[in-house]
Amino acid sequence: MGGAEKNLCDIVLHLNRDKFIPYVLAFKGGVLTKFLSEKKVAVEENGVGRLFSIHALFKAFTLWRFVRNEKIDIIVSYHHDADIFGALVAKLSGTPIISSRRDMGYQLQKKHIWFYRRFSWLFSHFITVSDAVKHEIMYREGINGKKITTIHNGLEIEKFHLLDPAQRITLKKELGLLPDKIIIGMVASFRPIKGQRYLVEAISRMKKWQDKIQVVIVGFNETDYFRQVQTAVKDAGLESIFIFTGNRNDVPDILPLFDVFVISSKNEGFSNAIIEAMAAGVPVVAANSGGNSEAVENGKTGMLFDACNSVSLAKTLDKMLNSKKQMEKMGENGRKRVEEKFILRRMIESNEMVYKNNLVVK
Repeated sequence: MGGAEKNLCDIVLHLNRDKFIPYVLAFKGGVLTKFLSEKKVAVEENGVGRLFSIHALFKAFTLWRFVRNEKIDIIVSYHHDADIFGALVAKLSGTPIISSRRDMGYQLQKKHIWFYRRFSWLFSHFITVSDAVKHEIMYREGINGKKITTIHNGLEIEKFHLLDPAQRITLKKELGLLPDKIIIGMVASFRPIKGQRYLVEAISRMKKWQDKIQVVIVGFNETDYFRQVQTAVKDAGLESIFIFTGNRNDVPDILPLFDVFVISSKNEGFSNAIIEAMAAGVPVVAANSGGNSEAVENGKTGMLFDACNSVSLAKTLDKMLNSKKQMEKMGENGRKRVEEKFILRRMIESNEMVYKNNLVVK
């Protein structure tokens, strides 16, 4: 599951059940539907393939009937295809629909932008994960800013804690981390948008640090892009430095092992990984793209570098690594910032308020 799916799960699992009953409809099943089913959430896979087809129209009619029969009060859609599909059903049923926009639109095609520019009036409201996303859709799609509310991601900070010495030693051994090395970490699935190549290129430039560091990258790695990154590591002679763990279910335990956390995404709506690292007390070096600057206070909780620029990343990492005291202080500041601004309960309550404000009195 990516950031959008995680957000959806957080919301449906933590909504005030005295006021809200959630139903989830997924175009495709898999991890999301299995996870929510195990949590006793009403979830269904509708099997829509091509959006513009007779089969999709039939499924839209089925959903329209469900919305009418169950007296659904509000529809929330994630991703562009769900926006198009959901807007049709919402219009036919007279149910308000809210589009939850989670990224800067890097996957949008011309047809999607055409749809948003001409049919944004179908949506009662838009929720954006950052102000960067808000401003992007206002500019690209001509959406009135009064119809948009920014709600940053939130997390359960109590899940992110310092490891006791015994746990730290055990986990470091499991991951192949050496006790005398500075650990640079990243958590991200292997897709070109996440920019792991820039980290490889940056480390290859940092000659004076190469015998002092290890780099750990956590995330799904069964992709062609992962193999490209592996090849880049080998070609640069950095195989002894880089460790690829694949997917892990214990990220909150791994994060405190890192001395510095890196996000090198080309584009990012708002990174869950950044606030998770901050919650674990780890200073962040992040690409200045999308909503990253809304999470990282440059010079206080971490440092920002020019996106898609391995030279800038190398210089910023060098500056960070040169001061252990600064790293520790930024880590402390990061956890405080999460406690103040990015708590799950705050995010849930903000979403509930938007839902209430867009209900139609029947």
